[in-house]
Amino acid sequence: MAIACAGQHAYSVYGDEATLTEEFLSRDHKTWENGLVSINHENNHDWVKATIHDVEYDSKKKLVICSFSGIPEWLSTLIYSDDYQGLSQECIPIEMRKNSIDVIKGYGTGVTVVTAPYNPAASPEMGVGIRPELAAILASKYPQIEDNMTDKTGGGTSAISTEAYESIALEKVELKSQIKILESEKKTMETELASWKQKYTELESGEANRTKIAIESARANWEMDLKSKAEREGAITELNTIMSKDAAESYLATNPTLEQITSITGILKAGASKGVGSSSGSSTQEEGKSFEELNSAWNSKLGRA
Repeated sequence: MAIACAGQHAYSVYGDEATLTEEFLSRDHKTWENGLVSINHENNHDWVKATIHDVEYDSKKKLVICSFSGIPEWLSTLIYSDDYQGLSQECIPIEMRKNSIDVIKGYGTGVTVVTAPYNPAASPEMGVGIRPELAAILASKYPQIEDNMTDKTGGGTSAISTEAYESIALEKVELKSQIKILESEKKTMETELASWKQKYTELESGEANRTKIAIESARANWEMDLKSKAEREGAITELNTIMSKDAAESYLATNPTLEQITSITGILKAGASKGVGSSSGSSTQEEGKSFEELNSAWNSKLGRA
């Protein structure tokens, strides 16, 4: 089957257009040898498992023609079905003609079977992707058919022997049976594929929700830690206003809680408000002492505690 034609257009995955020139195809057509076969330019070589061989270039028709090996029966059936639209080559441009989109040097990598609703860049009208005719297959398999052909007016021996006719008829019945089996298997595979796609979609959606919940939880914990740290730093700052540095460091070394720091600061502030400028609640020994002296005494006591 022909896979490429000189003058045809080709397109990259980004939609960039190029023209495959006769110069490129005539010189580099052998690079398609052992290339991979796919369907609709998808990465499905693992289960298609067919390759390109015996690549030739027809200089008269300007076509790259090749044979295929490893074509499974289901793919052969697909090529002869109504869904088949043609073939499309795959290559890597290496050199372009200056100031043009003409590929003059490249490397062929594979060919893809195009099915509906897609259409190949090179149509069967251009000679690319035309299915092998059944007559050509029969002529190759049963050469006596051509030898025994007569004119339409009759006479001579039969165009085909009875044995050959019965063999072909039986083969046709077997092929129809195989096609029905393949169609049934295809439907089963499509159903299974749809089921797996649904499972994957649900799994992906669930994973996205779990990720969202984890992020929100981490954010909440981070904000809580940040708030707690800010509150503790504020309480320590407040504590330092009422307690000496040494006493504060000694107290904080015991790793008190935020509530404990806030409580001791409140107690010290309450004591200071009663002791400074008032004789109420003060012992005779504290009378006449300045705020700094009282505060130093309280800090000393607290430091020893």
